[in-house]
Order: sequence, then C-alpha cells, then structure tokens
Amino acid sequence: MSINIEILGSGSEVGRSSIVVSGKKRVVMDCGVKIQPEPPKYPPVEKVDAAIISHAHLDHVGAVPMLFRKGKIPVYMNDITLELGTMLVKDSMKVARKEGFTVPFDKSHVNRMVKNTKIVRYNEKFRIGEFNCSLWHSGHIPGSSSIMLDAGKKIFYTADIQTRPSHLLNPCQLPDKVDTLILESTYGMKVQALRAKEEKRLVDAVEETLSNDGVALMPVFAVGRAQEVMLVLKDYMNKIALDGMVKLASEIVAQYGSYIKAPKEFRNILKKVKFIRTNEDRAGALKKYPIIIASAGMLGGGPAVHYLREIQSFGDAKVLFTGFLVEESPGRNLIETKIFENDEERFHVSGDLQQLELSAHADRNGLLDIIRKTRPEKVICVHGDKCAEFAKDIEEEFKVQAYAPKNGESIRV
Repeated sequence: MSINIEILGSGSEVGRSSIVVSGKKRVVMDCGVKIQPEPPKYPPVEKVDAAIISHAHLDHVGAVPMLFRKGKIPVYMNDITLELGTMLVKDSMKVARKEGFTVPFDKSHVNRMVKNTKIVRYNEKFRIGEFNCSLWHSGHIPGSSSIMLDAGKKIFYTADIQTRPSHLLNPCQLPDKVDTLILESTYGMKVQALRAKEEKRLVDAVEETLSNDGVALMPVFAVGRAQEVMLVLKDYMNKIALDGMVKLASEIVAQYGSYIKAPKEFRNILKKVKFIRTNEDRAGALKKYPIIIASAGMLGGGPAVHYLREIQSFGDAKVLFTGFLVEESPGRNLIETKIFENDEERFHVSGDLQQLELSAHADRNGLLDIIRKTRPEKVICVHGDKCAEFAKDIEEEFKVQAYAPKNGESIRV
C-alpha cells in the first residue's frame, strides 16, 4: 500500500513541525507554531483522523488546539508532554495576545485537546486505522519521543532527538531497521564541541562572574534546558535565581521523575534554588543572586528581557546562551550585532556575550549514526536550515534516496 507523507511545517525550516502521514487514515505527527521571527506562524492543518505529539516544545505542540476548531479527534502523547505542553500553550496564548497577535484558537479548544488526549507510554503499541504506532524515547527533553508508524512499511519520525547522554537524560532509543526515516536536521551540517568541554566553559564563566563580583544572565528554554543547566551548576545553587516559566516547568519535571536520570538529585536541587515569585523579588534579584536563569531562551519575551536590561548597569556582565537560536530571533540578532531589539525597545548590550553548545539536538555525526543504525531506504530531512545540503550528503554517503521537502510538498513511500 502506498503511503503519502506531506510536510505542513518544518520543511527546510526550524519551527512549526507538522507532518501528515496518509493511508486510509490521515495522521498528523506534531502540530507546532513558529514563534520567531514574529508574528507567530501556524501550519495549515486540514482534516486529520488523529494526532501524535512528540514533545512539549511549542514548535511541536503549540498549534494542537487548532485541530479542535471543527470537531474532535484523538491525540496521543505521554503524560508529562500533556502537562508541560498545556502549560506552554496557555502561556503562549497570553504572550501572543499581549503583543497584539491573533491566536487561531481559544481556551475551549485547549480544554478539548486535554479532554481528547490519550496517554501512551514509551514502547506501548496503539493503533490508528492501518497504522501500528509507538513512542520511543528520543533523549531531547523530559518525555520527548520519536514516533514509529508501521503499516507493513515502517516510518520512523525522529522528531527532536539526541544521541548523546546528558546530566538530565539518557540518549535516544532507536529501532534496528526502518523503511523511511524522517530525520530532524537542526545540526545536519555542524559537528558540536565535546559536551564536557562546553560544560567546563559554562562553569568557568560562572566562576569568573563570581570572582569578579559580576552578574550573568542565562536565557533558557523553560522545558529541558533549564533543568539541564541546573544539574551542570548544582554546586552553585545558592548563587542562582530562576525566573519565568522555569519554576513551573521544573516542578512538573520533578513530579514526573521517571522521565529523567536522577530524579532524587533534581528534587534536592529544587529545594535549594531561589525561585523569583513576585515583582518585588525580581527588583532585588541581581543584588542577591549573581546568576539568573530565566526564560525565554531566544529572548523573545519573558523575564530574561527584563534582566538583560538590568545587567547593563553592572561593570562585569555576561549573557550566556546555551541553546539553539533561530535566525532573526532577538537572541540570534544580539549575538551577531550586540544590539537587542524587539517591538518595544532597542538597546546596545555591552557585556560579554557567549554561546555555548549544550544542545539537546544530535549533531551531524549523531544524525549520521541514526541512519547507520536504522538502515532506511528513504530519508526525509526536516527541521533544519540546511536540509537540502544535508540530504545531498546523505545520498552520497549512504546511497539511499534523501529528500529535503519544502512546506506543502509531499513524498510517496
């Protein structure tokens, strides 16, 4: 039987992941929003029979409520993804409306999403029409999954995936053989520095900040990166304050401890750390806590922007990015120009700006290892700025068909 794979989002871009696999039934894998650059962009999802969500980041879950504007469908994900995803979707609605952007759904659609979600565990089999489906641990953030669809031919969608272990998570789990591999390609053309080396850079930057009586701001993704950074810097918790969605996200991660490597250690860290809870706390935070970990990771909003403004009055100030920065995002522009700019303000940042590679995505070598392990006949590269170049390299190295579809394009397998 012929199966059609249609790329609605993440085709030669990072953001709004949404891929429809069609046989007798139409299944959408992920339904995300592209937050940066503004305005938010949503995938053109038409009628589908079911949805499977890989993880709780907004570029994979942020548009799921759109699926409930004209009825209801089953949505499959694990429990921590539902909890974290619902939190982030509700927050993104508030942020978008505050900034004057139209949101194509409302709270009633979010409630329908929650009500119609079917919770599945890793490696638990479930069926959608002719597709036997399962979620596989992907090593990206707590609860993150790759998705297997098997209708005689095996389609494996990595979603966001990491082949290296971190302090927070074990590396991804992979099948031995698939027919079609839908491969994230965020770092398809880049080999990352050794993890231990980057962690040492981070610790050294923190040590330097403390010895110079300076301040350091770490803009982070609330889910995944914040918790990883807390584990790397566990010896400095009395010097660190956390602000924004990081607090609630960290509490949820601690509650669902089975999804992380060291739940007891992480819960102990949470007992020591200072959470900023009020505007009064925020106003005095930098005088008491020289290291601030705050959302949003790309400086698209959140309290991190407030602290970026505040640290300009300090003689020794650092801004330490630890995650991927989408092109044209305020964080990427800041690293490239030393200018912070959004719709409300524009100012020069004089401190020490650093980008560290504590990525939760596999690099080029890791992605090629995934191909070696899964031995696909076809590879579809998505979720990357250089998918076409990466697909060409894959064809040359593995002698398989490799594609780099744009949004709106389809491939039959």
